[in-house]
Amino acid sequence: MSLVADFILVFGCAVTTVVLFMLLNKKKRELPQNILIVFLVFVTITILCFYAALHDLKFLYLVTVFFENGERLLFGPIVYIYVKSLFLKESNLIKKHLVHFVPFLLYTLVITIPHVISSYLGKPIFGYLVTLHERPYLSFSKDIYIIAYTVLSIRLFFKFKGIMKFNYSSFLTNNIEWLKKFLFSFLGMLLLDFLITAYEVAFGHFTDWDTGYITVTVLILLVGYLGYNGLKQSTIAVPDFLIPVDGQKPGVGATTKSVELSREELTRLKWKLEEVMANERPYLDQEITLKGLAKLVGTSDKKLSALLNQSLAVSFYDFINGFRVATVKDKLKEERNNKYSIIGLAYAAGFNSKSSFYRAFKKETGISPVAYKEGL
Repeated sequence: MSLVADFILVFGCAVTTVVLFMLLNKKKRELPQNILIVFLVFVTITILCFYAALHDLKFLYLVTVFFENGERLLFGPIVYIYVKSLFLKESNLIKKHLVHFVPFLLYTLVITIPHVISSYLGKPIFGYLVTLHERPYLSFSKDIYIIAYTVLSIRLFFKFKGIMKFNYSSFLTNNIEWLKKFLFSFLGMLLLDFLITAYEVAFGHFTDWDTGYITVTVLILLVGYLGYNGLKQSTIAVPDFLIPVDGQKPGVGATTKSVELSREELTRLKWKLEEVMANERPYLDQEITLKGLAKLVGTSDKKLSALLNQSLAVSFYDFINGFRVATVKDKLKEERNNKYSIIGLAYAAGFNSKSSFYRAFKKETGISPVAYKEGL
């Protein structure tokens, strides 16, 4: 078993080192990449701590356990802030969230430092540590803490994903599905570790090897996946005014940080928007955004958002895709386009994926593109 554990830990160090090297050599790093670097550094420290414990390397253990001992109080906030950094472009984002690391600092002062001192002297100096280590409450508390933060991160992800349709006409470039997979896999790893620990404590069935290696193995794989995708993922930067206030869910007509528009201005903007959509056909651009369309209309993205969401009762995503669907329908009616595939016509109309096209087409017409074509 020690050989397997040794291989896992060496492999883990290699993976984190490679990903760190790639991140550090990235020419234009944004805040998400910098947060990833911090996260990977602490993951590497955790792996080294396991390695030191496996090979009885006392000095390395005492150095690394300083962070590894309270890692779960650290990883949760880091993942949460990382998710936020992908959607919010704020210069003081880290500073605003420093309070999230207070539990880790308190744990370090009360638990980790006394533990390191006791380990260095080779005897228990602090009686309360003996009591805490004899009972599973401390371990369970750390597990629940990081699980709670991961659940909050998942909720935050879906909140921002819902808001994205009010700013982007397509999600291919800003593909964030990998983040959802990571978060759910990370949560699954934590729950598995929690259940294993709970089973061992409840039934007293302890294995002769550290089950923490299961968690470390999964963590290493997830870190590789996170590093690969996070390396190329830039900040999506959802506009501040699109974020619902008072904890409301994002949606058409939701009360957001919007601007009041007079009836005359709404009428003028609506007329100008119709003119731009008819003459310039910006929906053919796969990367068109709310800000880009607002520039063509000659207004601000905040005012255009108010017009779409409150006056026209439609999201930017659905508004643009409605024109794209109409374009495909017109093309399908023309006999000269029979030589082209339906997907080819969809891409020409501004769609950038088959799934988004089929979903938008069925939402607009109630039937699939193939059924619509057969009915012509």
